[in-house]
Amino acid sequence: MSEPEQKQTIANTHYWYHRRDFRFLILVALVLGLYHGYGYITGPSRISAGLQQAMDQNPEGRFNIVVTAKFPPEEFHMGIYQEYGVMRGTTGKGATLHKVWTHGVKNLSRYYWVTGVDLE
Repeated sequence: MSEPEQKQTIANTHYWYHRRDFRFLILVALVLGLYHGYGYITGPSRISAGLQQAMDQNPEGRFNIVVTAKFPPEEFHMGIYQEYGVMRGTTGKGATLHKVWTHGVKNLSRYYWVTGVDLE
């Protein structure tokens, strides 16, 4: 192989990590990781002290809670709330849920639109 042919072969080599689709997938994974990481980091601070104490005393218990959001809950949010407990109504920006397990309280606190979770 002559010198010009060898340079051309090296210049035409494409590495898998230089591909656009791979970079796009990395970007999507990064955005999803940041979204879920934000919820895991800030979620516990949205649970009130009284509710946290009740959950510590009774880790397997069910609780009647009020979930406060940044805006009045709509059908989409109510559907998510109903996955964790029995919806008992809304007042302003708050939604009342009954019979919510401890893991449900923690999961609800991780949504970005939830500003607080407290005992009813």
